[in-house]
Amino acid sequence: MDPNLLWAFGYGLLAGLLFSFYVWFRGYQERRRLKLELGRLRTHLDAHLELSYAGTTKRKGEIDRLQRENENLRVTVKAWQQKPDRRELRQLHVYDHAVRSLMQNAPGFAPHWESALQKAESVIEEEDRGVFAFARRLVLPKRKVEHPESE
Repeated sequence: MDPNLLWAFGYGLLAGLLFSFYVWFRGYQERRRLKLELGRLRTHLDAHLELSYAGTTKRKGEIDRLQRENENLRVTVKAWQQKPDRRELRQLHVYDHAVRSLMQNAPGFAPHWESALQKAESVIEEEDRGVFAFARRLVLPKRKVEHPESE
C-alpha cells in the first residue's frame, strides 16, 4: 500500500471526524438552547395560566354576587309593587292612562274602554321595567290620603 494514500485517507478521516464533532457540538448547543427556551416558555405558561385562573375565579365570584344581588333586588321590587298604597297608585296610573286614550278615540265606550285598559296595562308594564319607573317614582312621590270619615 502506498503511504501517500494512507496519509490522504488519514487526512480525510480526520476531516470527517472534525466535521462530525462540529455537527455533534452544534446539535448539543442547539438542544441545550431549546431546552432552556422550553423551560422559559413553560414558566411563562404556568404564570399565565395562574393569572387566568385567578381572574376567572374572581369573575365567577363577581357574577355569582351580582346574580344574588339581582335576585334580591327583583324580589324587593316585586314586594314593593305589592304594597297596598303602591298597588293602588299603579292601578290609578293605569286607569288614568286608559281614560286619556279613550277620550282621544272613543265613539263607543265599552269595547274601547276594555281595549284601552289592556293597552294601558301593557304600557305600564313596560314603564315598570326601566328608566320610566325610576322617573315616575320621582314625579309621583308617596302621598298620604286623608279620608273625610276619619275626622
